[in-house]
Amino acid sequence: MKTLFYIFLMTFTVSCLHSQALKKRNVAIFIYQGVEILDFGGPSEVFASASTDSGFAFNVYTVAATADPILSQRFITVVPQYTIDNCPQPDIIVFPGGSTKSSVENPRVIEWVQNAAKNSTILMSVCTGAFILNKAGLLEGKEATTWYGQIDNLIKAAPKTKVHRNTRYVDNGQIITTAGVSAGIDGALHLVERLLGRDVAAGTAKYMEYDKWKPNEGLVVQK
Repeated sequence: MKTLFYIFLMTFTVSCLHSQALKKRNVAIFIYQGVEILDFGGPSEVFASASTDSGFAFNVYTVAATADPILSQRFITVVPQYTIDNCPQPDIIVFPGGSTKSSVENPRVIEWVQNAAKNSTILMSVCTGAFILNKAGLLEGKEATTWYGQIDNLIKAAPKTKVHRNTRYVDNGQIITTAGVSAGIDGALHLVERLLGRDVAAGTAKYMEYDKWKPNEGLVVQK
């Protein structure tokens, strides 16, 4: 009888571990009026393509402040899948750059960002998306970067943040910021590597034919 119990217990444990291994992390791509195409398209491609032997590793979806369609770069209309009020609980949120002013000045958006941080969600910005994280108070005492044309403005807006120039991404652990546009791909690949290993990240970059990726090009802040 004991033997049967131990067999059942081991089978149950293996089943639970396998189930956990198959669990996809939720990745919310935050979009808004005037969001930069490659800022959200690049990381979206990385997370949507990353896969392991168990299948695709991430569940990727778009989120906006409201359900209204948004216009990206004056010619692409995107209908968000969810709003900040009804989206699945994210494990990762990507904040692309573009016309971020409306998001920075939206208290509902900033509260959503702050609550996500309290829930240990990984928050990654691309380009001027860093200003959203800064408004939420999440860059204070940390290191960061943004698009080269907004470095000086970020320095002024975040006087308690060490802002880096000529850096593809800066990883503080929970908070990751990247430089502009295509740098979001590098930041996303770095996060895939951090979570799933170099082989998965390299395989994703190969699938995308993104031969520009240099795994150690960014800055990982040592705690």
